[in-house]
Amino acid sequence: MAAHQRGAFSLGLDIGGTKTHGLVLDPADRVLAEVVHPTRRGPDGIRATALEVAGCLADGLGIQPAAFSSVGIGIPGIVDHTNGLVETAVNLDIERTDLAELLADGFTVPVRVENDVKATALGAVVILGTRPRDLCHVNLGTGMSTAAVAGGRLIRGDRNGAGELGHFAIDPAGERCGCGQRGCLETFVGGRHLTARLAGLGLDLAGLGTAVGPVATAERDRLVGALATGLTLVVISYDSAAVTLGGGVLRTADWLLPAVRQTLTERAASSSFLAGLRVADRLIVLPGDVPVAAIGAAVVGRKKGLHARHDLVRSQS
Repeated sequence: MAAHQRGAFSLGLDIGGTKTHGLVLDPADRVLAEVVHPTRRGPDGIRATALEVAGCLADGLGIQPAAFSSVGIGIPGIVDHTNGLVETAVNLDIERTDLAELLADGFTVPVRVENDVKATALGAVVILGTRPRDLCHVNLGTGMSTAAVAGGRLIRGDRNGAGELGHFAIDPAGERCGCGQRGCLETFVGGRHLTARLAGLGLDLAGLGTAVGPVATAERDRLVGALATGLTLVVISYDSAAVTLGGGVLRTADWLLPAVRQTLTERAASSSFLAGLRVADRLIVLPGDVPVAAIGAAVVGRKKGLHARHDLVRSQS
């Protein structure tokens, strides 16, 4: 029996600063349809984008939006998952918006909203399958953010603050961070700080791996060392079976992760403690051709246990 005959369609929307990736999962976590549309900013723009993407997906499946059995959204910013309130999503021109309420009249089921990195962590569990259900996802984009899943459930903390390791200060005399501290990990490995700092030195991230000269060498060592330290902190903090990695920094600098692995291996050679952590062995780069964040958003909408599989594929039917 086809999925639409059972009415089992999980809609997931990954709303980013420039594009919104929408997809529909069936009960077996197969991607039945997916589209990418430009994101319109501000509350009204986001509403219009979300409904447009949902409508396009519904049309492609020959159903009405009312047929979606669940609706989940991943979005940047501070998100209260209990009520769908989104705050300080600066790249989307959102200061404070009840996104679930804003979209409520577009669907017949509750709209569930989650921070995009947390949603991506859930998506990573799905695409990696039943091994592991304990993981930490590290996103290296404009900044550095992490999210951990244990036993198939997100680790949130008392105020949804678990995972803000990008704001762990490792150099009190370092650059000023947007959080008000100095020398946060984010100032070393986050794209915003990296791009500005390297541009001021006549360098760029993609070419830094092969650039020559003492300045380039110092910047390369600074970045690699800080990221190795950050990933070690992630493993010490969560002891997750896997640490998945994604984000624009890694996509831009394909030389970076091999250099970090080498540094982690060298550090482990002189420390039995680090050797026991086996940080380098836990690292998994998420595939760039799989919409992990949107899959995670669909899982958020279900608000049920994860349906982890090894064989998640885009349906050819």
